[in-house]
Amino acid sequence: MIRLAFLTVIIFLLSSFAVSNVAAEPSGYISPNPNDLPPDMNRDTGPASTDPNRPPAYGPEDAKVLVIIFADYQCPACKRASQSTHQIAAEFPGEVRIEFWNNPIESHRNADLAAIAGLAAQRQGKFWEMHDLLFENGKHDQATLELRAAEIDLDIDQFRTDMNDPALRERVMAEHELAFALGATNTPSYLVNGRLYKGWGSWQSLRGKVERELVKTNELAAEGMPSFEIKKQRALDNNTNSETYELYRVAILEPEAS
Repeated sequence: MIRLAFLTVIIFLLSSFAVSNVAAEPSGYISPNPNDLPPDMNRDTGPASTDPNRPPAYGPEDAKVLVIIFADYQCPACKRASQSTHQIAAEFPGEVRIEFWNNPIESHRNADLAAIAGLAAQRQGKFWEMHDLLFENGKHDQATLELRAAEIDLDIDQFRTDMNDPALRERVMAEHELAFALGATNTPSYLVNGRLYKGWGSWQSLRGKVERELVKTNELAAEGMPSFEIKKQRALDNNTNSETYELYRVAILEPEAS
């Protein structure tokens, strides 16, 4: 049974979130493995969320397919997959949304600091710029993170204040606990409308998973089902465990609909 206290934390963190949109453009680490990269590096990523309390995202709020990546900035496979994180929503404009959730692994030194730095940058509207630098540069001590912040013209005093804000550390740990409760014990792990995939294979593998899910959602859309109900129904179809489905519904789907 998922602990009630944990659910309360998740609901508190997520229940009041709302999303607005701006354009963003990725750069950062480019994997030398061609299987990691889209054949065409499409920089038109579409709308990006700007609410600093929401998981950073590309793609519209009412997309029929929600892809969540649980990632660790010191995970080599997450680094290899980082450009795919940017592009997957652009492959299916208006139909797919991808959200970035933190899952810092305890054995990775300073992975938690890097995650907090990403959220601190998000408070200044530059999460994706920091995301790219964190994957491009593997050193994540406080001094180096401040150098990264300066590179993207953050207010350094504000960045330091936010790095020391307990609320950001609590958010990172809540996302980490949620990942493990949902079974996302590897990094990266993906949820595609609630269906869990562990580890990184290739760009084509990820794109294929999303494309197959989109076929299913389009069948429901053709029957007149609204996008939120589609995501809820597909999450139910994709998840045989009632407890993890309920957690996914409460922690992810319900706040998205509010």
